[in-house]
Amino acid sequence: MQAQPSVTYEVVGAIAWVRLNRPKALNAVNADLREALLAALKQAERDPDVKIVLLGAVGRAFCAGADLMEDKPADHTVEEELLEGYRPVLEKITRMPQPVIGVAPGVAAGVGAAILMSCDLVMMAEQARIYMAFSAIGLVPDGGATWLLYQHLGYQRAFELIVEGGSLDAQACLAAGIANRVVADDELEAAAETWAKELATRSALASAEAKKLLRAAATSTLAQAIESETVAQQLCMDSDASRAAIAEFKNRSADK
Repeated sequence: MQAQPSVTYEVVGAIAWVRLNRPKALNAVNADLREALLAALKQAERDPDVKIVLLGAVGRAFCAGADLMEDKPADHTVEEELLEGYRPVLEKITRMPQPVIGVAPGVAAGVGAAILMSCDLVMMAEQARIYMAFSAIGLVPDGGATWLLYQHLGYQRAFELIVEGGSLDAQACLAAGIANRVVADDELEAAAETWAKELATRSALASAEAKKLLRAAATSTLAQAIESETVAQQLCMDSDASRAAIAEFKNRSADK
């Protein structure tokens, strides 16, 4: 009997569905899932027809974090796992041109929360939450979670969540800006597809450039941001999509 893939990949029109697929393990991340997730993201990135990526999960959890039951090689080091295993996945989410929407049906714990928060947009089911489980086992957050939580919550609230090993439910994530939208549990995937279809009608170039600009904003000066925007704006203005949209706007305005 063939084993089920740890990540599934499906293209529907201009949308690529990437789903973590270890539901019995609450989609806990092992080496196989990391490799499969990176491969799926690369596949979506290479596909010129894919404009939006939905990163979801099979089952009741988004991701329970790292799989603590996984057998490790004798020469395994945490440093190697984080830098060579997780970082390429997280960087691919943040650097690929297509917007990535994290779609969380349930808990996103540990590095699973980092994966979810790394997405460009986040939609959560009402029952979903992020959970900083690290302190319960004597660890610190990884996968960029400290940086991401600081950006959303500020120092004191992020530190409290981390040292208490606390969680934020979907509504709290919405209020903090971690989630963009919260929907009923049974409407999650349909709502995510509807949102993705709407975004896919926009200029792929403009979306990609906006993503690049905002990703750089946290470490850019105002002057650097203005310069980067100028370059991106020229690229967009020179595109066929922008020219057509501007011409249509002028025609509508002339008819009024």
